[in-house]
Amino acid sequence: MEYTFDIDEIIAKRLTGEISEAENAWLEQWLAQSAVNRRYFEQMQGLWQRSGSGQYTLSRPIDVEAALAKTKANIRAQKTAKSTPMRAWWLAAAAAVVLLLSAVWFLNQPAQTIIMAAAEQPLRDTLSDGSMIALNEHASVSATFDRKTRRVKMQGEVYFDVAPNAEKPFVIDVRQVEVTVIGTRFNVDNYSDSNKIIVSVESGKVKVKSGNETVFLTMGEQASIDCQSGIITRTSLSSGSNVKGWLDRRFVFDDVPLAEVLPIISNAYGVSIELQNPKLGACRLHTRFNDEPIERVLELIAETFTLQIENRNGRFYLNGAGCGNE
Repeated sequence: MEYTFDIDEIIAKRLTGEISEAENAWLEQWLAQSAVNRRYFEQMQGLWQRSGSGQYTLSRPIDVEAALAKTKANIRAQKTAKSTPMRAWWLAAAAAVVLLLSAVWFLNQPAQTIIMAAAEQPLRDTLSDGSMIALNEHASVSATFDRKTRRVKMQGEVYFDVAPNAEKPFVIDVRQVEVTVIGTRFNVDNYSDSNKIIVSVESGKVKVKSGNETVFLTMGEQASIDCQSGIITRTSLSSGSNVKGWLDRRFVFDDVPLAEVLPIISNAYGVSIELQNPKLGACRLHTRFNDEPIERVLELIAETFTLQIENRNGRFYLNGAGCGNE
């Protein structure tokens, strides 16, 4: 049987010794899910203990009605519960203290700033709100979260998988462009072209603001923002756009010249690939790659156009007479 519980009520029951076996088992599973959950419980436990000994004082007035709105609903629900009036009152009071102290603690927390930077390889990490981000090589982010907003400043190319939170928008500042989301997956490229910022949406909805211009992007759409004029150009992503290729090494090349293919692959694998015969750059590739090793990727390209591969200390050179159709 699956149970669905209110976490604040369950914590209140644990702190007051009123928790059932099923509720306690569910709470232990919830605590084991992440360090964030464990830290939240420990903070509530500490606040509860300090409130009992009179050591905790409020540093500012707060809206008690708002903080206890959830508790009032629990109190009404207790009227139909199979427990004595005194026990119901005590449980409701315990939940009220936990929720109130939680609200006070949250209001008093200073903004937290996390700085991350990738070196020669992409870097993945999870922010404190549960959002996953991946930084391309030499990219960096500075994430500041407070009780009202989640704000990120970035340089380079970064992929975001934002945890939904309608009450706390996730805002990205990249040069003069502001990207706002609630919960979605998208890529922001401030790396490939020094004159443009490119926002590509994989799922959800994103608001892009540049100067006085605002554009909303949905799944499968891309915005290119000119850093000189601030003009936003919206287009649809093609199946061969390879926006996430640098992250997952999955590529679709549909009639793409090698002169464009090789820099994309080189960036994704962090290797140097050169054509010794410049004419080979016009050869057009029709294929897919699914996270194969770089050696296998180059072998398939070489087989397609009858090329020779030379590996000089990790630098790859391709050579051949032409595309086989000249």
